Amino acid sequence: MELRLHVLVLLALSYIVGPCNCTGLCSPASYEFRLSKDGAFHFPVFHRKHPCLDPSPAVHAASVSDAGTVIGDDEIHRGKYLMAISLGTPAVFSLVTIDTGSTLSWVNCERCQISCHDQAVKAGPRFDPHISATYRQVGCSNADCVDIHVDNGLGLLTPYGCNDETDTCIYSVRYGSQYSAGKLGRDRLALGDNFTVVDDFIFGCSEDDRFYGLEAGVIGFGNKSYSFFNQMARQTSYSAFAYCFPSDHQAEGFLVVGPYPQRLELVTPLMRGYGRRWYVYSLLLLGMAVDGKRLEVDPTVDTRQIMVVDSGTEDTFVSPLVFYALSEAVTSAMGGKGYYREYGSEKVCFRPFQGSEPAVTWRDFPTVEMQFLRATLKLPPENVFHQQSADRICLAFQPDASGVRDVRILGNKALRSFRVVYDLEKMNFGFQPRAC
Repeated sequence: MELRLHVLVLLALSYIVGPCNCTGLCSPASYEFRLSKDGAFHFPVFHRKHPCLDPSPAVHAASVSDAGTVIGDDEIHRGKYLMAISLGTPAVFSLVTIDTGSTLSWVNCERCQISCHDQAVKAGPRFDPHISATYRQVGCSNADCVDIHVDNGLGLLTPYGCNDETDTCIYSVRYGSQYSAGKLGRDRLALGDNFTVVDDFIFGCSEDDRFYGLEAGVIGFGNKSYSFFNQMARQTSYSAFAYCFPSDHQAEGFLVVGPYPQRLELVTPLMRGYGRRWYVYSLLLLGMAVDGKRLEVDPTVDTRQIMVVDSGTEDTFVSPLVFYALSEAVTSAMGGKGYYREYGSEKVCFRPFQGSEPAVTWRDFPTVEMQFLRATLKLPPENVFHQQSADRICLAFQPDASGVRDVRILGNKALRSFRVVYDLEKMNFGFQPRAC
């Protein structure tokens, strides 16, 4: 998400101890997480329309979690997945975006110094470090402070990266046109029913931001020592994480940090970094196909491209040349299904011809294949298109010029319902379809 603040589709982090009763009230156990026998942390993940996240009048804080967990609705941040954490003593609940494209985690803090984004009530209260008995500020000479300054280019902005009077490290992170800035701190991180996972969790206490969502903040899974993933991974026996973001609003997903079942149908090499963004996770895309037919691209042009896997971005961004070929192939296929292309909008969208049946029938729509090194990802139509309305669907792919220019991104829409594994020990990225 330090690529684009997209980053991230609603998810509630917890131990899978009890199922949601799906009647508008969910048991506290539904939001707890568990530590498996193999030493991995497991968390359930919910689609933003899941009954456990439905903003029904019957749902209130006391009915959801003993720790006061508040679950957001679909207006918190569309196209993102959120996890529930608690910080401090006493514990303060926060619903935060999961982002594999960023590193530093941060939450909206009380006593905002400049300008802070509005936070949904169901995303929890703003964190107040002055009230927490276990909160500690990170000093200017601390190794994590120096590392974060180097990673985010603050070394050039000295003395603005530090408050010398109070010996407080100042952080600043950007996500395209969005940003968060504030003080770096450490505190007790709890998950589920106040279960302590990290006693000295490092995160940003945001006191100035420009942020378009209503969640409490962001949890970073990028490959840096101070990311949420790496702080969690120190307590597991294997450096890996996996998740499945559900596409069906009735389904539950999950997130696992640590050892995972090694059975994977498709595996492609995982690469560290992309250009100067050395903290992201990347794959090598060799080509694409629509309904089994390879895209027609100028054969003299090398269409191979490195793609960043970003859970915080919804759409997938490819090079303009590949996108043009993809849009033309999809337009041709949709024409045979009774749909015409709607011109004049930023995205590639389709509507049924006059007199055609307006109901969307996913099984009739074209499929897209993404050929990675040693693995081909076959995307069903519901991972290829967004349904905007009963008679309008749009392609969930865009040219990189519409996002971060010259940065190709594999977004979460394409990977929904797949179990995806980031194996940092074997440097593999795995796919398993229909996993949630």
